[in-house]
Amino acid sequence: MRTVRESEAPENAPGPGDPAPTPPVGRRAWLLLALLASGYAFLAVHSLLQKSVTVDELGHLPAGYYFLRSGESRFSSLNPPLVNALSALPVVLMRPEPEAQVKSVQHPGREAFWGNGYRFMFQHATNYRTYYTVGRCVTVALVGVLGVILFLWARALCPMRADLAGLLAAGLLWYSPGVLAHARLVTTDAGSALFISAALWSLHGFLRRPNDSRMLTCGLALGLAQLSKFYALFLYPVFIVVAVVWLRGWDRYAYRRAAWGVLGAFAVSLLVLNAGYLFQGSGASLALYEFQSERMQTLASVLPAGLRVPLPGSFMIGLDAQMGEVESDIPSFLWGETFSGGRWYYFLALIPIKTPIPLLLIAGIAVALAIRERAWTPRELVLLLFFPVSFFLFLSLADQRQLGLRALLTVAPLWWLWVAATLARTLSGLKQWSAVAVLLIWTGVETLVAHPDYLSYFNQTIGGSDQGYRYAAGSDLDWGQDLVGLRRFQEEQGGEPLQLLYFGSVAPTIYGIDYKVPEATLEPGLLAVSTTLYHRRYPMFDRGALRAVGPVDIEAAGLGDPVARIGNSIHVYRIPEGAPPQ
Repeated sequence: MRTVRESEAPENAPGPGDPAPTPPVGRRAWLLLALLASGYAFLAVHSLLQKSVTVDELGHLPAGYYFLRSGESRFSSLNPPLVNALSALPVVLMRPEPEAQVKSVQHPGREAFWGNGYRFMFQHATNYRTYYTVGRCVTVALVGVLGVILFLWARALCPMRADLAGLLAAGLLWYSPGVLAHARLVTTDAGSALFISAALWSLHGFLRRPNDSRMLTCGLALGLAQLSKFYALFLYPVFIVVAVVWLRGWDRYAYRRAAWGVLGAFAVSLLVLNAGYLFQGSGASLALYEFQSERMQTLASVLPAGLRVPLPGSFMIGLDAQMGEVESDIPSFLWGETFSGGRWYYFLALIPIKTPIPLLLIAGIAVALAIRERAWTPRELVLLLFFPVSFFLFLSLADQRQLGLRALLTVAPLWWLWVAATLARTLSGLKQWSAVAVLLIWTGVETLVAHPDYLSYFNQTIGGSDQGYRYAAGSDLDWGQDLVGLRRFQEEQGGEPLQLLYFGSVAPTIYGIDYKVPEATLEPGLLAVSTTLYHRRYPMFDRGALRAVGPVDIEAAGLGDPVARIGNSIHVYRIPEGAPPQ
């Protein structure tokens, strides 16, 4: 009997090991998905309007803006250009007042990233907030697309309960406070989650039915992922491992065809990556690079100096700059401890307190049911969980500065996809479904209560979000996002001037705040302190100059309890007469 090859299978036929063909999406499912998407979009957009430009956002939008205006890839000096360019595209289409001249920046990239951020703020101060609002809306849309991908992917993973699996996957993603926190910011975290998930989705489609068109799609998606974030480099070994496991047991012809298809996808991705940088600096000799980071210097030392690097020049320089970022001695804060470098338990300590309790319980139920029911084949587990698990271990065990839970946003969609599909595959009986339904409703309530302060969200295990400053800092709590709320508070106080110690990059005057930075002593009146400054020193932007502020010892300063908490990231104190020195 002749065996039907994968490429000859009908489009809607089950692939190798697939339980059944995926049914088409009905009108009711599309309507329910649209309702979920509308609720997500409302929460994300309404929240972004209440929040000021965060620390890293300062440089991301200008990087994309100057890249699009000049066509020079060197403006992508700290991150690949795709997500930044997408965020900046509507800004370019708004035709801002032209600057005198768009000059190329000099490397190293870290300084160029921040320098261009301040330059953009200076030259577009009047419309600065408007530009960031439309740029943030792009990120909202990208995460919306990601939810649709999870909807379709989950349906394919669980065709017997396709609509249920798809709606669960999209809903768990869209209504997670951790996702909403970054789904409305102009950074690369949320956008890269979309493109990395799309690359693995396309790999799944190719491995189910290998053919040339799916190979090209897979290569395109893999290349776009490389253009979104340097973390996507992990996808190359992940693709190999997934393909080897998935193809086990196939006949020789099908195995070779699929294996060559994966290699072809790699080649296409390299072409897409170089095209995204407009082929600028592609194929340069390794000897021409002067790397600053220890990791890139080590890599260059073991390779031939005359090696032609098949990657864009700015990609290599940006990767080096990112390596330098994680090797820097900028301190981290976790559970009352300030430290440099990494801690293996960093994410394990943050996930239980920054994730809503019902979501933790839902995930726990999925794990228990997956083990008890043996819900997944080995190759499905490798496809969905090998990248999240290996990436989690790499970030946890590497001796490098840890950037916060936002680093895991890259793999969060795959995790919630697996949870949703597991529940759809294994849940049975009214009692089980009722328990999960209660947890889903509880999650929705938590998300609504946290609105619009998703970045500073903490669950009840530590006493809620207002206690978060005792356990975390930076992008896990206070990333400079609450100048809008601070301005509103100042208006409620009749416009009373305040002293400000701010952890953030954007100028407070952009948001109309009347302030001054305290000098040697605190003066009577209002004092606003960013909670991250309780634990570290930071160069605050103050009327054209960077001024080092913090750390602030509230006990030594005798500040007492705050009279107001702005988004749980800024504490406001009333300083009495005769206060001690700062």
